[in-house]
Amino acid sequence: MDRTSKRLVLLAVFCALAVGLGVYRFMSNLETMSVTQYTEEVVVAIKDIAARVVVTSDMVRLERVPTGTRHARAAAQVAQIMGHVTTQPIVSGEQILTTRLFSSAQQSGLSYQLATGYRAISISINQKISVAYQVRPGDFVDVIVSYEQATQARESTSTIMLQSIQVLAVGSEMKAGAAAPVSAETITLAVKPDQAERLVWAEDYGKIRLVLRPVSDSQTVHTPGATVRSVAER
Repeated sequence: MDRTSKRLVLLAVFCALAVGLGVYRFMSNLETMSVTQYTEEVVVAIKDIAARVVVTSDMVRLERVPTGTRHARAAAQVAQIMGHVTTQPIVSGEQILTTRLFSSAQQSGLSYQLATGYRAISISINQKISVAYQVRPGDFVDVIVSYEQATQARESTSTIMLQSIQVLAVGSEMKAGAAAPVSAETITLAVKPDQAERLVWAEDYGKIRLVLRPVSDSQTVHTPGATVRSVAER
């Protein structure tokens, strides 16, 4: 085979390769266009998610589904639901519906304002107990309880029982900074379970007084409490 023939063969091979590559790219693009054109993205659960759980990235993923099969209320982006709280259990593989989630902006109920490990409890108040109705939602208070000691002398004692307790609501008002309703009969506090027990006991068997704390003061203080004897000695 002479030099010219070799060049023609090489040229033919090159052209065949170029055509083959072009066809491959065309078919790949056509397939991609087909997938994109006839499918849409949706967020699905990759594990079972219980109710009242904060959604994190390891619980969901983005998948493509045939056009028309995505639920109208399903999330289309993972970022759209990050940090939201489930209101109902969600099964693995299920599309994530935004109607079954609460965002931080929608979390207006007390249960969504409570930190983990805390409980909401309401106690009865009047003008004297509530610092002349000056306690507002978002404030922090100390709780003083007065009771009779279980001794033969039955000496009355007043002591700071709880400190830096957050006020969640005054009456039905939960908005921080809002004016406390003068006619409020209850105040709701955020406490730990053991504090809730002590608070119920104090309200049932003693007398409670709330002490309003400064906004910037979160310090815990230690006092001996007050009795008839200690008050007289001072």
